[in-house]
Amino acid sequence: MKTICIFIAVCFALNLSAQTPSYSISFSCIPSHENGFAPSEVEVISHSGSFKITEHSESGKTQSFLLLGEAIGSVNQFTFFGTQVALTGPMPKASADSSTNSVFGQDAIEREIAGIRCVSCGKNNWCAPSLGAAPAGWPGTSMPLEATIKYGDISYLVVATSVTILTDKDFRRSGSHANTFNIEKGRTVVDAKGFVELFQLSPPAEVIRY
Repeated sequence: MKTICIFIAVCFALNLSAQTPSYSISFSCIPSHENGFAPSEVEVISHSGSFKITEHSESGKTQSFLLLGEAIGSVNQFTFFGTQVALTGPMPKASADSSTNSVFGQDAIEREIAGIRCVSCGKNNWCAPSLGAAPAGWPGTSMPLEATIKYGDISYLVVATSVTILTDKDFRRSGSHANTFNIEKGRTVVDAKGFVELFQLSPPAEVIRY
């Protein structure tokens, strides 16, 4: 039932007129510390205020995060002891860096990253105002194209390598991203309480991103 409710809510959100740009961004990743953790690549897809963040490992495994807004919440999709899990919950808390003031206008320091104009939006962070807001939990006042991502004791640098602007057509039933914000088929959908009941364990801290 929970899966059906999320699907209906997402469909409703995607039918609204897009107030923000839609895009797909690929990022390269660099650990912040020697021998630290970083995915081999991160992909961010955004449409109508929703985000899908997918971390790719060097071994080909993935973990994805659906950030669907305060009314719906988030879904973390990962593998736990061989079980394909979709863990539902609230939206991540805003990053401490998300309120950092960017400088706009004639005095703005600008860079171009992956062909997109960016401005400084915090220490060593560069954001693209034209791409709208950052995902919940990411730093910056708008979508960062170069930034340090932090969660728990882990941090790594992401740098955009390509930005593809998408349209509403890409998210319609016949579009290439029609199922982007749906929970993947075959996953066991649980909230935190259901996770404990299923595995007799609390969700591991490293599973919860951003």
